[in-house]
Amino acid sequence: MEKVQELESLVEGIITSYTELKRENEKLWNELNQAIEKISQLEREKSELERLLRNNEEIINKLVIRVRDLMKILEVNEHEES
Repeated sequence: MEKVQELESLVEGIITSYTELKRENEKLWNELNQAIEKISQLEREKSELERLLRNNEEIINKLVIRVRDLMKILEVNEHEES
């Protein structure tokens, strides 16, 4: 009879451990899924920022070209007036 109680106690311990491990596993999976979602969100934000950066670089380059062209025109006008 003592062996049966020992076995029952052992089985209860295994079930308790299994339940705790299952709960911990679910928690870890949830944390992993949240981390994956955060990574996806950050990657989308990064892509958007890179797109904006490229766009701004293009705009700045065009403005620099316009300013240079205007400076050339002003130089020509100064020489003509002199």
